Amino acid sequence: MKTQALIALIVFPIVVQAQQLSLNQALSKARESRRAVLAAQLDVDRAKLSARALGAYPAVTVGLGQSSREGLGATDQDLFASLPIDLFGRTAASANFGRANVQIAEAEQRRMLLAVQSDVMTAYFEASAATRLSKVAEDLLQVAEDLHKATVRRFEEGEISEVQLTRATIEFDRAKQTFALRGAQLRAALKKLSAATGSDELIASVEVGATIVNPEVNLAQHPEIMVLSAQAGAAQAEKVVAARSHLPELELVGLRTPWRESSPAYGLRLQLTWRVIDFGRSRFEREAASKQAESFQALLEDAVKKAEARIASIDIEIEASRKRLASYEAIREAAKELVAKSQRGFAEGFGTLLDVLEATRSLREIEQDLAEAQLAVNLALAAKYEASGNLIEVQK
Repeated sequence: MKTQALIALIVFPIVVQAQQLSLNQALSKARESRRAVLAAQLDVDRAKLSARALGAYPAVTVGLGQSSREGLGATDQDLFASLPIDLFGRTAASANFGRANVQIAEAEQRRMLLAVQSDVMTAYFEASAATRLSKVAEDLLQVAEDLHKATVRRFEEGEISEVQLTRATIEFDRAKQTFALRGAQLRAALKKLSAATGSDELIASVEVGATIVNPEVNLAQHPEIMVLSAQAGAAQAEKVVAARSHLPELELVGLRTPWRESSPAYGLRLQLTWRVIDFGRSRFEREAASKQAESFQALLEDAVKKAEARIASIDIEIEASRKRLASYEAIREAAKELVAKSQRGFAEGFGTLLDVLEATRSLREIEQDLAEAQLAVNLALAAKYEASGNLIEVQK
């Protein structure tokens, strides 16, 4: 009864005050609640508005003036309207530069989503491992209690010495302490998961043994590679803008005769102007943008190689962790059977207390190694998602 009360004391407050989440639900909640995700979306919206501004057609200018004395100041420009004509594609070049900036903002948004996803997955799998270890501690506590009861009975019957009763009592106390510790670790892991999802609600539990599939690799969607590619495109667009800034400017102007004339007249003027000598400014701007584009292209190639090497190393970790996991799963079944047999033999007087203690200790270590192996697999898979830039599609 004392053991059951201890279990209820630790587990019941978690269950009744909170909710249980799957990994999909945790990811969905994080994307809805994390302020960092909202900030990234706002930056994308900002970049789109800036791109629209850069791609807008040149403004129409209206001029209106009056001089205090005749012959002073403007004459046929007392009233005029000017409309620039983008004959050489300056607006299109600026629009391309704006679109490149949008791509950079979208890549940064993806980087943020991947970081949030990695936080949630890491916290979720740690909570899953803590849940398994807590369940193992609960099972071992029950084993220790049954062993203690059998030891007390046999001691009272005079079949064993007081030393064996003391050892069984110590093992029972250790099992209670371990169960309390695992319960505290589980609550801490669930609290960390709650923070990762950006929610103030307490999470009751997660799926024990939860895992994810091995992601497909498409480095074109990796945020760092997306950023560098977009920056290279922006540099190319800037080069075009610099090249077209040296081209002539065409302007259509509507004019009215000066105010002092009693019979006003209106007309149009087509004006073509260009900078004949800019002392190499446009050429230097083009060359600078070209060098910048080459720099980003070199960084892009380096980033691709690093990402490929990182993913290859993660694949090795995943394979090794999965083999370790399969091995421990096979060993665990044999260890559980050994504990049951040794406990039954001791209760019936055929086995020794030492057999039960050794079998229980072995099972405890194997269960812990199994939980750690499962966690290692999941964390390696989560790292591969981030390294490959793969976002999990979540259902809202």
